[in-house]
Amino acid sequence: MPKFNEDAYKDCDSRAKEVWRNYLESKNIFTKVFEDYGADIQALHPYFHEVEIKSSWEDVWPESWTTLHIPARKKRLLSKGKGFFVVFNKTCTKAKLVESKDMDDVFIESIPNSRYPEGEFFYNIPINLTTEITL
Repeated sequence: MPKFNEDAYKDCDSRAKEVWRNYLESKNIFTKVFEDYGADIQALHPYFHEVEIKSSWEDVWPESWTTLHIPARKKRLLSKGKGFFVVFNKTCTKAKLVESKDMDDVFIESIPNSRYPEGEFFYNIPINLTTEITL
């Protein structure tokens, strides 16, 4: 498993949680955040919410990006029931949503990236299984 990047976590985690909580609460879905190493956001409805920021996504989703990568370590959350994986662009003005029902093991692949050239395991979700929203 790749080494945890605490600087990236500190930079992105609270910002992503705040933006998504504000969005949910604007839809009258009330939330709470507490660190229990489960899903990022608990809501007063039967779904969990896991958020992250894809800093290389600026504004328009590039046509050449035919999949969305979600770390395979997030698989542990699937036992919690129904939920959403939310991936924000760099400025948190857009998000791609993936429903937990679409997180099938068939999509797990080792994918090289700039931090881990030897590869890291991700769900390699086809973009047509995502929904894009503007915040």
